[in-house]
Amino acid sequence: MTTQNNENQYMPLQNMQPQYYPPVPPQYWPQPQNVAVSPPRINKEKRDITVAERLLLIAAFAVAILFDRLLINYLFSMNSPKFYGVFWLCFLAVFYCFFWKKLRLNFVSWYLTACVSALCLWSFFFWNTTNFVNGEFTFISYPVIPAVIMGLVIYITSGYKLKETGAIAISWLCGFFVWPFSKISALFEALGALLKSEAKVKTKKAMLGIAITCGLLVILLPLLSGADRAFGYHLLQLLHNFNIGSLFLHLLVITVAFMFFYSFMWKTGFEKRVGIHPKINANIDSLIGSIILGTVLVLYVIFCTVQFSYLFAGTGLPGGMTYSEYAREGFSQTIAVCAINLLIFAVIGHFGEKSKVSTGLLLGLIVLTSVMLFSGFIRLGLYIDAYGMTWLRLLSAWFMIYLAVVVILCGLNVKFKKMPLVAICVLILVGWYVVLGYINPDGFASWYNSTLA
Repeated sequence: MTTQNNENQYMPLQNMQPQYYPPVPPQYWPQPQNVAVSPPRINKEKRDITVAERLLLIAAFAVAILFDRLLINYLFSMNSPKFYGVFWLCFLAVFYCFFWKKLRLNFVSWYLTACVSALCLWSFFFWNTTNFVNGEFTFISYPVIPAVIMGLVIYITSGYKLKETGAIAISWLCGFFVWPFSKISALFEALGALLKSEAKVKTKKAMLGIAITCGLLVILLPLLSGADRAFGYHLLQLLHNFNIGSLFLHLLVITVAFMFFYSFMWKTGFEKRVGIHPKINANIDSLIGSIILGTVLVLYVIFCTVQFSYLFAGTGLPGGMTYSEYAREGFSQTIAVCAINLLIFAVIGHFGEKSKVSTGLLLGLIVLTSVMLFSGFIRLGLYIDAYGMTWLRLLSAWFMIYLAVVVILCGLNVKFKKMPLVAICVLILVGWYVVLGYINPDGFASWYNSTLA
């Protein structure tokens, strides 16, 4: 009997019968209580300001002062081109101090630096303030210098390769219109980190001391002026030359420039790049590209045939037209067509499907563009022989020589696909522009008209 009870006492749970409990009426259900639950506090850890960021405060403030004294102060004077180049050389020196490790072993950075330095030195030494010699070149150099410096900064700090021209172009635009405004908050973080608890107390004491000193000066200066007439005379002369409006304007310029330069330099040098620009994955069907290229080539063959008969075969011009008139009327249109041809080559060559037919048509486009470019150069020569050399005609001839180099590079790009064509063309254009300045455009035009005309 005892054994039987012990076995029932240790029966498995699955053999036990479930017990029934009656349901609880609704009036006895626990009622919800409106208890305000405060959200958990998020402790925002303050970011530590590095030594480089603190040095950047000093550098940005120095650049802002130079911007005011070298540019704004001489904005409406005839000496502004000289100081314009000096300012950008100072900015370039500050940039090199912060990014020397990335710059010292990069050939592209040294090339762009040499071009910018040459332009700045040209504006300082070779610009004549008396008769505005080479004024057109100086005027064009105003936007060229910061544009080249921006390209240098973007290429060095972003880590892009030369083939990523689309991403570089987007960042280049952001460097002018977005980045000087996007990280102004980083400036206030750096300034706030400098004002710690002890520094705040010292700042308050300093401000109190300055306020008391100003009050004493307001009382003492009139008394001292009355006590000594000579002292009062010199004080009046000093206050007469003091312009509080001009002082306020310069302080405002320095403050705004300080914020913009710090924001831009912090964005380019201290922010971590977490993403890349999206790539454009567009493909042009080979049939579509062949139809476009074939139609354009047929049109250009007819055009070049007509040009050959008048320019090279010695056929007389229709309607009694002179060669100078013929050259003047068609030169600009020929250059525009050559530029469109290069654009077509770039788009179809990059986004079009590769085939033997498309490659052959692209080579044909390059050949016909060369013929048109050569005819445009002949037109320009006829026009210069008739009316003489000027700055605009020299610039046109200079640009046509550059286009001829670009056409050669396009032909090489058909064979060497990995060549960064756009980047190489931009780098050559920068150097070509610098050489144009150092041949003394106005002096060259005068020499040509007096010697060869």
